[in-house]
Formats: sequence, structure tokens, C-alpha cells
Amino acid sequence: MSGYLLKRADRDATFAIDWRQGYLAPGETVTADLGWSIQTREPGQGDLGVTGQHHDPARSWARFAGGVPGRVYLVAGRVETSAGRTLERAVVVRIALGARA
Repeated sequence: MSGYLLKRADRDATFAIDWRQGYLAPGETVTADLGWSIQTREPGQGDLGVTGQHHDPARSWARFAGGVPGRVYLVAGRVETSAGRTLERAVVVRIALGARA
């Protein structure tokens, strides 16, 4: 797992992964974004969703919208590399209960 993100339900948030930080070998690059998955124990209406995703040779990022206040989500990003490897990193996203985040 790679971290923790606190997000307001009424604001979008972008999460970026720098794959050079302990994942890519020297000279290896990101060649494809394989997508982002979102898991929660209590799926329902208004859940967190991916509204866009991009990558470059070293990083990938996604924009997230929505989410139910108080709910916790496990978000994972996956990429393919120039060495043919599939890499995955995850972050915990918690949706703030109040207007602050």
C-alpha cells in the first residue's frame, strides 16, 4: 500500500503514482495504464468513481469524484512496463465527514 488520501465528497481529487519510487528498474518505463480499481466494503449510490486517468513514462494519475462521507475505499492503480512487468500500488481514500478536507 502506498498511502492515505482524505477527500471531500463534493470535490474532485487527483492521485498520482511515481513508479520510479521503488518500482521501476533503471531504464524501465511505464508503457500502458491498465486502469484503476476501487473497492469498498459497503458499495452504494454516490460511491467514489474515476473520472479520468493518464500516464507518462514514469507516472500515472487518476482523477476521482464523489464518495460517501465517512466511507473508506481502497484504490489501486496498475501499469505495464517496458520490461513486460505489471505493477500495482494502492492507496486508502477516506471521504471526509464534514466540509474540511
